[in-house]
Amino acid sequence: MLVNGKEYEILIRRQGEEGYSAFCPQLELIVRGTAHVQVEEKMKQLIEQHVKGLDSNPESKNEPLQG
Repeated sequence: MLVNGKEYEILIRRQGEEGYSAFCPQLELIVRGTAHVQVEEKMKQLIEQHVKGLDSNPESKNEPLQG
């Protein structure tokens, strides 16, 4: 997934009958939702938020977010 000019690996997995989860190993981020497209969009938003937070607060680089 390309976010803010950088490539991030996103792993999306079906969880049971009605759920999905997405994981970004580079940033250690996880999101859950009910549809493939939903978790993909939530992950993109979370990566953007996380990277923006790192840019504004370099001390928080080791604190992953979860959505």
